[in-house]
Amino acid sequence: SIQMRGKARIWGTPTTCTIVYRNGKWYASITVNLTELQAATRQTDFGSIGIDFGCKSALAITDGENHSFIEAPKFLRKAEAEIKHLSKGKRRKRAPNRRKKQKGSSRWKKTQAKISKVTHKVANQRQNWVHQVATDIVRCNSFVATEKLEVSKMTRSSKKGKRKKQKAGLNKSILDVGMGMLRSAIEYKVKDAGGVFIEVPTRKVKPSQTCPNCGNQQKKTLDERVHHCHKCGFTMDRDLAAALVMLLWALGILPGFGTRMVDADASSSTSETRSSQQTGSMKQLGQMKRQKHSPAGLVVETQTSTK
Repeated sequence: SIQMRGKARIWGTPTTCTIVYRNGKWYASITVNLTELQAATRQTDFGSIGIDFGCKSALAITDGENHSFIEAPKFLRKAEAEIKHLSKGKRRKRAPNRRKKQKGSSRWKKTQAKISKVTHKVANQRQNWVHQVATDIVRCNSFVATEKLEVSKMTRSSKKGKRKKQKAGLNKSILDVGMGMLRSAIEYKVKDAGGVFIEVPTRKVKPSQTCPNCGNQQKKTLDERVHHCHKCGFTMDRDLAAALVMLLWALGILPGFGTRMVDADASSSTSETRSSQQTGSMKQLGQMKRQKHSPAGLVVETQTSTK
C-alpha cells in the first residue's frame, strides 16, 4: 500500500497501471473503465463559446456578448534564465563521449539533473494550468468552437530568410503556451460532459481575416491586432473577432457562409475520434444542442442544403 496524491473525479474498474521513474521520483498512472451511468454523471452548463488561441493572450473567448482573455503564463520564459545559467556551467564540465569511450563527470551529471528538474517543473506547471483552464471552460459551456490547429506546421523552423531568429522566438512562444495540449484537454473534457466540440476549418473560413459582422474577408499582417472592416466599419480586437467568427460559423449564422453545423462532420475532430455509435452525426449533435437551449428560450435554427 502506498499513498496517492489527488482524487479521482469518478472511480471505476482499474484496468492498467503504468509505473514511471522520472527525475529521481516514481510515478504511477492508473486507468479505469467507467460505465455509461458513471460517465453520464458529469454535467456542464448550456453556454456556447468560440475560442481563439494565441501567444500573448493564450485564449480569446467570446459567447457573442461577453468577451474575456486568458493571458499566457509563460512558464518556460520565466525559467529560461535559470536554464541558461545551468547550461553554461554544464558546458565547462566533462561531458560523455561515446567515440572516446569517455563517461561524463559526476559534476556534469549533477548539473544535468538540475536542468532536468527545472524543465520537468515547467512541464508540470504547464500541464496543471492547462487542466485548470480546460475545466473552468467546460464547467460553464457545452458547445465549444475553435480553430483547427496544426502545431507541427506552425512551429517549423525557418530555413531561409533574414527572420530566422524571429521565427525561432515565435516557435518557442507557441510551444510555451501548449496550444495543442490545451485544445486536446478542452476537447475530451467537453465530450466527457456530453457537449459538442467543433473544429473550424481554418483554411476555408479564415477566422482572423473574416469580419464577424458582414462576412467580408481582408488580409491582415501579424502586427495588426485590431480588426477593422473596410466594408461595414466593424471594429473589434483581432483575436476576439476570430473567436466570434468561429462561433457564428459553428452555429450556422455567420454572414456570407450559411449553415455549417452539418458540414463540420468532415472537418471536426468530434467525428474523427469517436465512433458513430457513441456520438452520431453532427446533425444529431446540433439537434441535441438546440434541445439543451430550449429551456432557456434560446433556439438555434439551421438550414440544411440538399446535394
